[in-house]
Amino acid sequence: MLGVIIGVAAVIAMVAVGNGASQQVQATILSLGSNLVTVTPQAQTQNGLRAVGPVAQTLTLDDMKAIDDQLGGEIAAVEAEQQAGPWQITAAGQNWNTRVIGVTADYPAVRDWNVADGAFFDQSQINVDAQVAVLGAATAEDLFGDSDPVGQTIQMRSLFGGFGGNKHRARIINFKVIGVLEPKGTTFGFNRDDQVLVPTTTAQHVLTGRTTTVNSIVIKATSSEAMDQTTADVQNILLQRHKIADPANADFQVLNQNDTLSALNTITGTFTLLLGAIGGISLLVGGIGIMNIMLVSVNERTREIGIRKAVGARRRDILSQFLIEAITLTGTGGLLGILLGWAITEVAKRLEAGLPVAITPGTIAVAVGVSVCIGVVFGLYPAMRAARLHPIQALRYE
Repeated sequence: MLGVIIGVAAVIAMVAVGNGASQQVQATILSLGSNLVTVTPQAQTQNGLRAVGPVAQTLTLDDMKAIDDQLGGEIAAVEAEQQAGPWQITAAGQNWNTRVIGVTADYPAVRDWNVADGAFFDQSQINVDAQVAVLGAATAEDLFGDSDPVGQTIQMRSLFGGFGGNKHRARIINFKVIGVLEPKGTTFGFNRDDQVLVPTTTAQHVLTGRTTTVNSIVIKATSSEAMDQTTADVQNILLQRHKIADPANADFQVLNQNDTLSALNTITGTFTLLLGAIGGISLLVGGIGIMNIMLVSVNERTREIGIRKAVGARRRDILSQFLIEAITLTGTGGLLGILLGWAITEVAKRLEAGLPVAITPGTIAVAVGVSVCIGVVFGLYPAMRAARLHPIQALRYE
């Protein structure tokens, strides 16, 4: 029974780590926003060969507006983003380097990311290239500490020149802080709270000079079930706008968040299965131990079996007796193993803060079911051997 206890505990603990990792990956993906369809540029195709040309920069704000106009109520929201690169930010005597991103007004709705203080910029500010900014929580804290950033002015600085004996020159642009985002934490090693958001048009005309294109368009579907249809609709709209007949020659790619989650779940599922298989080896060893013990028990109780048969016990009575004993041993071991596995995960969580572990009802059911099946499989041979004993030979056994 000890072998079964250790085996079940190993399965519970290892699969809990795998399930925890899977849930953590899903939560990380969904923290970027739920039900997302993302459009990004991709290398042009020439003569059936991908990436022989440069990466096409053909996504525009007009593409985003066309998607919004044509799909309308079939999508929840849509926004476009323009990466403006890293900038040196100074404010209130503090100096900080962070990335600046140009976004449109529906960014909070698409990304499920609300403003904690102040307000987000609206379409009127986007139309006039307003020099306003919304700070990430970490950026706001680094620049202003405990002070309220809303209403304050920040300076964005970048250096240019420095070639041919020329000195570096600093480009300094003032922005007014109108809001601070809620904390989001880290995603795949990147601190999402360390950023500055500005209107997309401001990023295009004031910061980057790329006045026509955007780096990505992000669409929020109405539900997970509608994502495939939304993906197809977005692709058809952009193919028509870019005058591309063959989707294989598209200068953009449309990524579905469900596909990303499915791929990651396949990876984490394989990882969980591997961990469970390693724990299952312990269960197999425990089952072999049960079979050996039951064979010894049959030999030691040969006279008892003979007496029972002599007074009328049938083969199935002897068979069921030993099977019940084996199942009782493995079933009890399985229940004790669940408690031990739960205790191991609790200790692991306390020793290693942030370790993802998740014990699911399905894992418990599988562990107990497998332990009982092991009792049946490895207890069957000893039980059949006991049931086949001849009563006279059993009674004469010493």
